[in-house]
Amino acid sequence: MAGYSFQLLGSLRIALDDAAVMEIPGKKAVLLLAYLILTYDMPQSRKRIAFDFWPDSTEKQALSNLRKLIHDLRECLPQIDQYITVTTAYMHWKQELPCRSDVREFEQAAQGNTLYELLKAEELYRGELLPGFYEEWLSEKRELLAQTYLNVLDKLVAILESQREFSSALVFANKLLIQNKFREETYRTLMRLNALNKDMAGFAQVYEQLSRVLKTELGIAPAEETLQLYRKLLQNGGDYQAAAGCSQTPLIGRIDEWGSILSVWQQAKEGGTSMLLLKGETGIGKTRLALEFKAWVESQGIQTAFAGCYPTVRSLAYTPVTGWLRSLPLPRMNPVWMSELARLLPELFERFPDLPMPTPIRESWQLNKWYEAIERMLLAEQPLLLCLDDIQWSDKETLQFISYLLRSGSKAKLLVIATMRNDEYEDDAVGHFFSGLRIERNITEIELAPLNEDDTKRLMAAIVGIPLADLNSSGLYADTGGNPLFIVETMREWQTGRSKSSYRLSPLVKSVVEARLSRVSPDSMQLISVAAAAGRPVSAELMALVMEMKEEMVLEQMEQLVQLKIMQEFGDRQYGFTHDIVRSVAYNRKNESRRRQYHLQIAHGLIAFHHRQLEPAAAEIAYHFELAGMGVEAVPYYELAASVAENIYANETRIKYYRKLCLLLPSEQILPYLMKLGEAWIIVGNWIEAEKSYRQWLERSGNSATLRERSLCDVALGNCLRLQGNYEEANVYLERALRCFELTDDPSGLTFVYTTLGILHYYMGNYNNVLYYLDRRMELADAENQGREDCRLFGIIGHLFYDQCEYDQAIFWIKKQISVATENKDKYSIEQAMGLLAMIYMDMDEMDRAYAFIADKMEISSSIGDRMGFANANGMLGRYYWYLGHYAQATPCIVFCLEEAVAIQDWRVAAIMLSYEGRCLLAQQRLEDADILLGRSIRLFKKLRTPYFECEALYYVSLLRQRQNRYESAAEIAEEALQIANRLKRKDMGINLLVLLVHLNTGLGRISPGEAMNRMERMKGQYPDPQEQASIRYAMWKLNPGSQEQRSAAHLLNEELYRKSGKQLYFERCRDLNVICPAAAARPMPPLAADAAQAEKVSPEILDEIDHYLK
Repeated sequence: MAGYSFQLLGSLRIALDDAAVMEIPGKKAVLLLAYLILTYDMPQSRKRIAFDFWPDSTEKQALSNLRKLIHDLRECLPQIDQYITVTTAYMHWKQELPCRSDVREFEQAAQGNTLYELLKAEELYRGELLPGFYEEWLSEKRELLAQTYLNVLDKLVAILESQREFSSALVFANKLLIQNKFREETYRTLMRLNALNKDMAGFAQVYEQLSRVLKTELGIAPAEETLQLYRKLLQNGGDYQAAAGCSQTPLIGRIDEWGSILSVWQQAKEGGTSMLLLKGETGIGKTRLALEFKAWVESQGIQTAFAGCYPTVRSLAYTPVTGWLRSLPLPRMNPVWMSELARLLPELFERFPDLPMPTPIRESWQLNKWYEAIERMLLAEQPLLLCLDDIQWSDKETLQFISYLLRSGSKAKLLVIATMRNDEYEDDAVGHFFSGLRIERNITEIELAPLNEDDTKRLMAAIVGIPLADLNSSGLYADTGGNPLFIVETMREWQTGRSKSSYRLSPLVKSVVEARLSRVSPDSMQLISVAAAAGRPVSAELMALVMEMKEEMVLEQMEQLVQLKIMQEFGDRQYGFTHDIVRSVAYNRKNESRRRQYHLQIAHGLIAFHHRQLEPAAAEIAYHFELAGMGVEAVPYYELAASVAENIYANETRIKYYRKLCLLLPSEQILPYLMKLGEAWIIVGNWIEAEKSYRQWLERSGNSATLRERSLCDVALGNCLRLQGNYEEANVYLERALRCFELTDDPSGLTFVYTTLGILHYYMGNYNNVLYYLDRRMELADAENQGREDCRLFGIIGHLFYDQCEYDQAIFWIKKQISVATENKDKYSIEQAMGLLAMIYMDMDEMDRAYAFIADKMEISSSIGDRMGFANANGMLGRYYWYLGHYAQATPCIVFCLEEAVAIQDWRVAAIMLSYEGRCLLAQQRLEDADILLGRSIRLFKKLRTPYFECEALYYVSLLRQRQNRYESAAEIAEEALQIANRLKRKDMGINLLVLLVHLNTGLGRISPGEAMNRMERMKGQYPDPQEQASIRYAMWKLNPGSQEQRSAAHLLNEELYRKSGKQLYFERCRDLNVICPAAAARPMPPLAADAAQAEKVSPEILDEIDHYLK
């Protein structure tokens, strides 16, 4: 029930159940609804409403006007009393019923502080409240909402700027300007954001617009604060791109890191001199982040300096300090200090020929004097940001000078940002330098992690576009490990290459990794190679067994490799590579023979490590034996791994292992695994692959297979064909297997084939044949797989009794099936049994029990990976909602099951779901749409020869024809359905069809009303079940609506059944009988179903696929 929906911001739109309400008479009636929605949380007195609407009238006249307005509203919207409480004293909207208001949603979202909430609020505010209406009571609310919108925009701009989303921030800042073109603070925000966005032309245009507006409209000039900002941005903003390293790609991610840098910078501006260290592996984005922050600081009009350290010039003292000095303007200084600076800046002697030569430094106090001179120049203008790139290569003297700058007691407004690779061995001097700062707590360290997958996609999209990023970002993330340098260089390589459909890693990536690996010792390289062959994080204990080393020595080498960022420590003392590129390069450095040796060592090491319990490691052991070229040794471990996967219903995993075994083993040994492979294919819904596997084995085995083996494969293939609706071909294979098993007197084989033939004939509606095969099956002595076959047998018996409406017997046999399945830990049979119990209880009007079994079936089928079982559970849930008249919830469930059935080519279930959805559409009076779906379902049932469901579909088509006033066609179809129902002994359909035919034949004049009533009387005596009696009594009242006796009898039965079940059928009968019943509530959709069932209608593509099959 969608309820009312009100859009009051920007325009007025009122909708009921998603359909616009057009027939509200007059402006006042619309305003009354809006008034009640705007005061949703509090009842409003009628006097207050009357005064607000007619302020110039007397109280008596105003109240009279309100009464007439309420009357007019009820006339045009009869259902309005369901939503609004109206008493003699007050009015208010009923909060327990669904009602959506954009104003209420806007106010709630505007209170938030997250980007998601504020964006939602901004989107909801489409304009002022109720434009075109000028009532006094609206003015205050309208102004409050407008001010709230301004606050939302302010908060959005602040959040987006802090996240460096300057383009997005500009959008909302411009919206602020539209709301108030005289707000000078907004212009300053726009100037700053344009400069940060590297748009100096836009920055200048904003300032010119402000000047023009203030002069033209107010006759004043911009404020001094605005003028100062303009001069600073004009001076520094033009160099923004150069300061950012002329990068063509935006800085992606690093939101938390940026916030930390901002915090440290704020402390530095307040006189807290300190250092900030950005650490990370090569290419992780340290320098880029430092340069971006340097550029942002410059956009504030603040001075900065940048210098780098290089391994080739690390012996040259003070090189970075010299770089800093030369990048800053020379301030006015005393010649004494200028002379000291000339030690690093000899060009000063050319500019100032009279400058005295500095005296040689022989004492430490002279060094302090020199440092002070450098400090005076650097800190002539504060605050100051100094950047030092690759500090790991810095000379000792530069570090000594930085220590001087950062000395305790300094009040300078200074921040030094340094970057450092932590995949290099740390120099002693660098280590001592940082140790001192840590002791003094004068350093903030930030280690940059690789980009996550979302940020990798964003960076890729910035380079090659969104479509290619959507297709390739997951692979690129896996290949590069989220390293920005690797991502950018790979994308540039792709752009310059010939292939536009696929990328390959840039050679630079391999070069960086090779350089890193070349710096490790031979012993460590051996450890790296073996770990690379392992292909996953490994423990030191396992590696010690594999390499026949002491665990302590392995652990020591691992820790060294962690420091070099070649490996990293995971949980539970496991060590793995920092990303897969490193592992791949290390693995491929060795030749094939050496790699095979490593895999063999690992396999034996795993056996020794897991000797107490091999099951968890069986697949890994088999994998390494296989890579070592020892397929025979791999087989028993793949067998063990497949068995483990089967026990936990890891179907995709066991499929992989069974396929491995079928490849490794000779053809005469693979049948048992092929059978299990087919079963797994069937569970995951890939019936075509299962069929292919069975057929290939039959073709390849030739004369090498035994008669029993071929017969077992025939049964498996026949069952697979049965699932796809190929009943005739399935019967051929099953009958062939039956002859062979009878010839060899094979109890196990006969058990298998009798049960499978019983299921086949059940699907075809040949119940006599079903009973014949079940009797033959029951005559057999206990055989192999007895428990499993008993599960199938009891399930068929349960279905037979269910089809003939013998519900107690059906429940008895299904409970026996569950008991055996539970004993055998057969979850597949358990969830199938629960599905049938759900159907039984729905037909018995016990809807809550039915829902519980549906939910259980859904949970179990999902947990074991039974794709079609999960789809069927959704289809059953759709039937549950259809019974209760909740069609909006029924359709998504039914459509999901239909789509899965078509994808798997389970045409039987597809036909059932078409029938279900056709019933939903019929119930909603969408007769043409219902006709399309029901017609296709009947064509499918006829092609598949499944009369049980065909009978139901024909019944609903007959009802459809009746509603179309096509009584002859309806009667003809009902007769056809009745013949099927009688043959199958379907009592439920039989009574429904008999009642329908009485009405149809009466309407056609084929029988008189008196004869119709006589037939009903006879049926009343033949069908004592309460459901049947309710149907017959209702039909008798329809034949004689003036009879109070008939009405009373029909009323009592149908109301009782409605209160028990909540079914829509009984509700509609009660409504026709003028019995008022409360609307029935349905249970909420289980989370698994809510996630899966999203489609709101059957797509044309699904119908096309069905039509293609029907050709």
